[in-house]
Amino acid sequence: MAIIYSYPTLTPQFGDQVLGSNIIDASGNPVTGNPTVQYTFTSIKTLVDQDYVQQLYSFNNTNSQTPPLNTAYNIQFGAPTGAGTDNVQLLKTNAPDNAASKIQFNTIGTYHIILEYTIGQRSSTTNEPFLLFRTLQDGATQVGSTTVMKFQNNTLTESKSLIIPITTQITKANTYYNFQMYKDTINDGSLVQQLNNAGWSGSQTATITIYKLI
Repeated sequence: MAIIYSYPTLTPQFGDQVLGSNIIDASGNPVTGNPTVQYTFTSIKTLVDQDYVQQLYSFNNTNSQTPPLNTAYNIQFGAPTGAGTDNVQLLKTNAPDNAASKIQFNTIGTYHIILEYTIGQRSSTTNEPFLLFRTLQDGATQVGSTTVMKFQNNTLTESKSLIIPITTQITKANTYYNFQMYKDTINDGSLVQQLNNAGWSGSQTATITIYKLI
């Protein structure tokens, strides 16, 4: 076999091919043995040209969302939106938690989710809220780590903004997520709408934005 640098140098064309290792399949699953395969420059360009495109935006503008103590609460993001032909939908869960939101992914792929919460209390208190947030897949499996918010209000009524970015690979159509909040031990703290005196719109209790890599 010739030494690599002895081969001629040419300008690549889209129909040309290069060697590579197949690590992950089209569904995001690991490939056994990582076989050596050929990739065309056309397919590489298609991959590189992908970008995240917004699929869904929704928010809840109620006064507050207050979960019961020591109970998982499915956060509400507003009215149902989207159709079965869309990549992603916001739906409502079944009884007994009819008001809660669930996000259903109708097509496989890579999604980026941004969750925005306004956390606070409606009255002054010396309590130290201990709030947990997580993503639950198909009503059974936690996805990713738990986000913790624990803060001392020092007898002041205040609110805090929490932003949770999530990038996830959906490998099965109709997978759904619930985004949950848990009030741990201390019966204080909730999602609140923070108003202002500037005449601007208030912050929402919960906002969700979802993008898909296309």
